Amino acid sequence: MSEQVFEISIPLDEDGFIEMECDYCKTRFMLHKDVYENEDNLFFFCPICGIPNKTNTFFVPEVLEKAQQMAANYMLDELDKMLSKSMKQINRSGFIKMSVKKTERVQERELYTPLNSYVKCRKVCCGIDVKVKNIDKETGTYCPICGCEQ
Repeated sequence: MSEQVFEISIPLDEDGFIEMECDYCKTRFMLHKDVYENEDNLFFFCPICGIPNKTNTFFVPEVLEKAQQMAANYMLDELDKMLSKSMKQINRSGFIKMSVKKTERVQERELYTPLNSYVKCRKVCCGIDVKVKNIDKETGTYCPICGCEQ
């Protein structure tokens, strides 16, 4: 069986930031797309709780749900193709006539529009900006790159 690749366009805010969520504290924050896409970063520190995790674990649940919906619909399409071919072969025999009813597809939701309720917080140690909720900025944040608390 071959590998199938799906592309999901994650919405950015007007400054080019991606909304993310920590697996541990479930708090949302935003990183600039250039910081996220930098292949030198194998993991990030959560700016709120400071716990590190792999870069691909910070997707918001809406993005993961969209990916699951796309994969489910692809799987159903492939099953329908395979069953249709089998039914044609069976129907050629002339003894039995069968048909396949297409399975109902999962309605893929459109992705959200990022909220503008975040404030920019400069991390001087690594020279990057991160967007967090105002309360999180006031209580202190960690650098997503090096984990330094400022």
